[in-house]
Amino acid sequence: MTRKRKPPRQTHRLQVTGPDGWTRITKGFKNCYLKDSPRLVNQPPEIPPNQTLADLAKFHARYRDQWLSSPCYQTIRKLLLDDVIPALTSTENSNGRIIDRCVMMGLGSLSNGQRSSWWELVFLESVLSLLPLASSSFSSSSSLSPEGKNPDSVQYHPSSPNASNSNDQKSTEDEEPTTTATSFSPSSSTPPKPPLRRTKIPIYIQDPIFNPLDIAYLTSSLGYTVLHHPAAFSHLTPTTFLFAPHLEMKLYAWALTAAAGQPGQPGPILCVGTDVTECIDRLTTMLEADRGDAMEVEVREKRGRDERVFRGYGDAMASERLPAFERDDWMYFTRVYWTRPPAERDLEV
Repeated sequence: MTRKRKPPRQTHRLQVTGPDGWTRITKGFKNCYLKDSPRLVNQPPEIPPNQTLADLAKFHARYRDQWLSSPCYQTIRKLLLDDVIPALTSTENSNGRIIDRCVMMGLGSLSNGQRSSWWELVFLESVLSLLPLASSSFSSSSSLSPEGKNPDSVQYHPSSPNASNSNDQKSTEDEEPTTTATSFSPSSSTPPKPPLRRTKIPIYIQDPIFNPLDIAYLTSSLGYTVLHHPAAFSHLTPTTFLFAPHLEMKLYAWALTAAAGQPGQPGPILCVGTDVTECIDRLTTMLEADRGDAMEVEVREKRGRDERVFRGYGDAMASERLPAFERDDWMYFTRVYWTRPPAERDLEV
């Protein structure tokens, strides 16, 4: 007689707020910390045993090649070339205002096998390779080694292993994907070299869970500038390319506000982030629920301000929802936003 097996227990995405007051989206129970647990939600993960910069370079190349050969990338590329870049470089929009920096928030750890982090990284690089004044080379003949330095980029060297402990948020996953960094076997041969971004713009990145290996790879190998919270917000301007998918909602509103410019552009000139309509719907629901509660007036006012920020940015910018990506779900509820010519915005007033 065979014993009937019980169906596997389904896990659900949860919102967990740690002792530091920051919220993370989690899957399953590994990221849920008990009240008396000494581990913080934003604590950097441990570095896998024997993992090196060369290993990360191999993983990077693998994800990069899979992304560039995917139908989803071709769709994104067509959108950029047909709609986004012509709008950004139009006479009315440029007028001396070009993308002069990139700020990335909430990437997550690359060394602990989070596939979404790698997909987001190679997505960002492919976009930078097409943008005005941001030329990239994905050639395997690049002269940059995994341990080398990119002379065209600003370097940041943390003073301590914990120097990366900032306070930005992103969605994390516990489940072991079929294509993860930990599933690749390191080889003694020379690893594939990661794609270079020989950009004329600095690239700033901030996340609370970078460990020392993540920081070393992002700075020494790729040429990013890693920042402490809240330094990234001071680098946001109207001419910034903001890359912040699934950033904590209150930080997302803060970032859009920090990058706001003249009337008609209430945020960065280009942004890949959470669909602002999702944020508006959530805030509207929260505000309606607050009416019967004895909630502090200050909290209601903050939520009301955030709702106006999202609504203003969504109304002013052209946007397109990112297509479904067959290998990962990080693009869900994510859009690309770009500035429109003033004449086009005036037609909708």
